[in-house]
Amino acid sequence: MSSIEIRGEAPCLRSQPPIHSGALMDPYSDARKPLREAATLPADAFTSATLYEREVERLFLREWLCAGRSDQVPDAGDYFTLDLLGDKLVVVRGKDTEIRALSRICRHRGAELATGSGNARSFQCPYHSWTYQLDGKLLGAPHMEGVQGFDRANCRLPRLRCEIWEGWIFVNFDADAAPLGPRLAPLSKLLSNYRMSEMIAVETARFDSPYNWKVLTDNFMEAYHHIAIHRDTFEPIFPGAASFAPDNEGPYAVLNMPARSGADGAENVISPLPKLGELDAEEEARLVAVSVFPFHLFVPAGDLLTWYQILPEGVDQFTLKIFSCFPKQTLDDTGHRETVEGVQAFTRHVHHEDIAACEATWAGLMSRSFSSGRLSMLEKPIWQFNQWWTERMMGED
Repeated sequence: MSSIEIRGEAPCLRSQPPIHSGALMDPYSDARKPLREAATLPADAFTSATLYEREVERLFLREWLCAGRSDQVPDAGDYFTLDLLGDKLVVVRGKDTEIRALSRICRHRGAELATGSGNARSFQCPYHSWTYQLDGKLLGAPHMEGVQGFDRANCRLPRLRCEIWEGWIFVNFDADAAPLGPRLAPLSKLLSNYRMSEMIAVETARFDSPYNWKVLTDNFMEAYHHIAIHRDTFEPIFPGAASFAPDNEGPYAVLNMPARSGADGAENVISPLPKLGELDAEEEARLVAVSVFPFHLFVPAGDLLTWYQILPEGVDQFTLKIFSCFPKQTLDDTGHRETVEGVQAFTRHVHHEDIAACEATWAGLMSRSFSSGRLSMLEKPIWQFNQWWTERMMGED
């Protein structure tokens, strides 16, 4: 594991002892049945502070988590800061063009070296002027002469593993984790026409979300709720009943939402902006939602890429950042500004509709009368995630 550690405890909503393979009762047996027989995860999977701590150890600190986009640090010295699982990180492009994810905590007395985003030639601590190169090496430490055993060469900022996939920067706290790219190779092939790595991210909205992160990921990965929550936005064009998900070949799920035949707007799914990807007729006439487990969520299209960044903060709290990503030529053309703003406004509107669904679900999960419900065949991506989640959460440590 990395030398970076999480700190702090999640609030206690419900408690449940760790799950072991030798337990007399498997609380997830119904969730692990074949889809036609399967049920949702039980409430404790969402509300238990003990299980959330287990998720941190078994999932978050071992899996690849999205930290940002490479287009957010296009030039040498460009950086942005990120709080992830209690750690304070800085993502920076070095003079050698390599993107690194480093701790932004000074090795002297723990002051933060950077905030926000910008461009820097080095990182200097505002407290005692210790200075670090963009690769984390300690460059200068004033007045440390005579300190026995102090060696600048052995005092550098801790670094997380970093990998770029389709323009996203993924980090991993586990030094022994398998590389991400090979695991997502089938997904890259499936989505190659969208040319996602060429998109430029623009932050569209930020939400403090007072419920468990899986409430949102479940909602994101099914179109069944179009008939009620999005009856006036998505359902007229992308009816939930027509949605389907292929079998997954890795740690991800893909939801296809074909457009209703003859529906207004079907010929241009998201917006009238110029296309970047070379989509075929089927790709142009559908909406696609993708989840890379545990919680990297995005919707690709030829003219737009919508990305949901989830930053868990506890069993009942996470920050959600929504980014609309466009081709560079779209953002450079002032003639598209009004349409770009309209797309962002629509994205915010749709998520406000989803907030109502998530809050209603969270209230139900917290009720004593809640019991797991049967999954619809339209909820296959949720079932796929549940298989992945239970496999990693069960068993001995």
